[in-house]
Amino acid sequence: MPTRRRLTVLNAPGGFGKTTLLAECSRHLRDDGIPVAWISVDEQDEPEVLDTYIAFACQSAVAGTSDGQESPATLDHGEALSGTESRTAFAMREVASLELPFVLVFDELERLPDPDSAALLDFLLKRGPANLHLAFACRQLPSGVDIASALLEGRAAMVSAEELRFSRTEAAEFFDRKLSRARLDTLMAESAGWPFALRISRNELDSGGRGDARAAQEIVENWVESRLFPGLGAEERDFLLDIGLFEWMDAALLDEVLERNDSLLRIKTMSVLVGMLEPVQSEGTDVWRLHPLIREHCLRRRFRETPERFRAIHRRIAHALARRGQTASAMRHAVDAGEPALAGDILERAGGVRLHASEGSVEFQAADAQLTEDVIQGRPRLGLVRCLSLLLSGRTEEAKERFRSLAPSLDANGADGGDAALDLSVERCTVRGVIALYGGERLGGELLQSHLVEVARLAESPRVDRVTRGIMEFSLAMAGTMSANFEATLNRCARARQYFAQSRYMLAFIDLQEGQVAMARGRVREAAALYRRAEQVAKARYWVGPEPATLCRTLLGELALETGRTAADAELTDMPETLLTGSSPFQAFTAASGAVIDYKLRDEGVERALAVAGEMLDYVRGAALPALVRYVAGLKVSLLATAGRIAEGEQAWASDDLPESTAECLDLESQTWREMEALSCARLRLLIGQARFEDARDFAAELCAGAAERGLTRTVMRALVLSMVLEVAAGDAAAATKHLESYLRVFAKTPYTGPLVREREACTPLVSKFLAVNPDATRKETARLLFEAMERASEPPLPALTVREREVLERLETQGDKQIAEALGLSVHGVRYHLRNLFEKLGARTRGEAVRRARERGVSAGES
Repeated sequence: MPTRRRLTVLNAPGGFGKTTLLAECSRHLRDDGIPVAWISVDEQDEPEVLDTYIAFACQSAVAGTSDGQESPATLDHGEALSGTESRTAFAMREVASLELPFVLVFDELERLPDPDSAALLDFLLKRGPANLHLAFACRQLPSGVDIASALLEGRAAMVSAEELRFSRTEAAEFFDRKLSRARLDTLMAESAGWPFALRISRNELDSGGRGDARAAQEIVENWVESRLFPGLGAEERDFLLDIGLFEWMDAALLDEVLERNDSLLRIKTMSVLVGMLEPVQSEGTDVWRLHPLIREHCLRRRFRETPERFRAIHRRIAHALARRGQTASAMRHAVDAGEPALAGDILERAGGVRLHASEGSVEFQAADAQLTEDVIQGRPRLGLVRCLSLLLSGRTEEAKERFRSLAPSLDANGADGGDAALDLSVERCTVRGVIALYGGERLGGELLQSHLVEVARLAESPRVDRVTRGIMEFSLAMAGTMSANFEATLNRCARARQYFAQSRYMLAFIDLQEGQVAMARGRVREAAALYRRAEQVAKARYWVGPEPATLCRTLLGELALETGRTAADAELTDMPETLLTGSSPFQAFTAASGAVIDYKLRDEGVERALAVAGEMLDYVRGAALPALVRYVAGLKVSLLATAGRIAEGEQAWASDDLPESTAECLDLESQTWREMEALSCARLRLLIGQARFEDARDFAAELCAGAAERGLTRTVMRALVLSMVLEVAAGDAAAATKHLESYLRVFAKTPYTGPLVREREACTPLVSKFLAVNPDATRKETARLLFEAMERASEPPLPALTVREREVLERLETQGDKQIAEALGLSVHGVRYHLRNLFEKLGARTRGEAVRRARERGVSAGES
């Protein structure tokens, strides 16, 4: 139902029932008194036309659900539309005045080519009233509408073709369970759950036919043969069968493959193709694809009539697309030509594992999916491709085992020192680096250290191409970031930028490395600017691969937590799904897990934070990620110490084989700075909890000095705060105040409130007393800012309830839904809509729990 979120997107090809599904939802909503406006988009819908359509549709929808009540002002009043205000803006004010959700549906949205029209939809998505719910049905996502942000922020849901595709159980239900198991198996194998094919089969069954998927094929074939092919000459028919072999096409590709020079003219003059060619988004070139129904028929017909031509055209398409750099598509056509070995050749010529850096994870894994084990056998470069694909899929142990098994062939093929051997060495080095990064290898481990030696060698080799050299420089920059060798990081980043000057995608990753350096050094504005710049690129390439956008969101959430500027769109309250279901790169996972645990601690208490830390620890142990195990174990021990469960903390420390000495905790040669920080803070909290104050003082001083030497301002601030906690526990107020003064001096340049907010229970009285007695106006103002941040964090977050939600809440304990609806002049569906919002905001599952939670948190009907 579109009312469950801000935006619902149905994105699928034709025949998947997008329009039917939205129409059915709209009917149910209208039956419940919810206004629904429907707009079917047309290519001619320029901004002014679309503006009028939206206003008219909204007015009609409101009028259709007014139930005799006075409706809002009509939209054609001259005074309402005076000046430059759009009709849509006026309509949205009227929508906002409703006491109900309002649904606005846009069907066939792929037909909206005008960027200004798309901007109008983006305006509705970002600035429309709170009760506006948008639903898009489209075959391809419209450019100019920032759907990616809404998805990342959890305000939108995407329904894809795979979700609209019927499962076996759903297909059985659709056929009223009248099909035998064998018949259902056949139906699913041939229809693949495609709703249109199932609908045809169901019609066939209802009319006494076979009721299997062949009926759909026959109906399509009958339609094509009777409606499409009559009147076509032999040459036109051949042309149509040929273009059915293309996944997508443009005039140049058709001319090249079909060895002609009039393809565009032929397409434009064949009337039977009107409505059968679907436009595909492209920059400046007309690109089409044949309707899937027609394409499948043409594929079958061409293969039956002339199998040699079928294979020859697929082969030509594969070579043509490979020359264009469309690697995965080229490989699919090679496989369709019956030449899987050619698919392997194409991938090797495209760079093998280097395709991941240039095209992203989605394209890379699509290419790997075309490789069979027979093709991979004896071709070590393709074996490395499969290794990398396994890593990106989260199958780390399988990837490591395959990499080990490849060692003999890699050594043998790389022994001659020629160009081929150099390429193999580069790709082997790349995969080994990703194993270290995604496999959570220890920084001081043999694998990572030998890898860095090889990377440095390749980065300086004059025989290596510029892109490869850039990748090697970037790898060294990452190593510098992780080990807190920040000057080396920045130098490597500067060199990598020279090699990636034309690749915004790789420049975004460099921005993220430099941003992490700035964050660790406490340079807030610099970090935020670098993260935001990278985020713009990541969002634009979100559909190529979600990892960069996830990393951007993670790092921005972490920075927001440190500074206390926790806007709703920046808070990282749950682990990003991509870090738990696929690969888990070290930097992203550590930043995300640390931030999520701190948010849970702040908002839900230490026990909930411990539960989340336990789940994370189970995950990284199960995935065999040693460095992440140490890091998350350190976070858990810190939480146990915070909860006062010191003995449990010591037991956990020993069971996870964490450092035995303070020197090992502080070591930055064999572990990353994030591990060092997490483990050192955990060890310090345990020492404080055990009242080993002298040991704690010595350790805190070493931590502070070591962090300052490496430029780890964030870590210095954590050490200073824990030093305050230490002295408060030891009863030395003067020493605690001295550490507070040191913190205030750092805070003047680095506004990180997070460390002090976390320890607010121990530090609030200290800061309060400092404010009362300190005459220095400058330091007093800084301390006041920190005190206010601690006070805000101590207050339970009050949910922001609308007026209508408060009215429903006020009646919830004594009235049922129908009584509340009558009292407030709403439909029952409208009451339940507000009730769902109340449950979500109050974290309740029942009416009684909602009332109780509201009282506990001081939310009453009279409050804003």
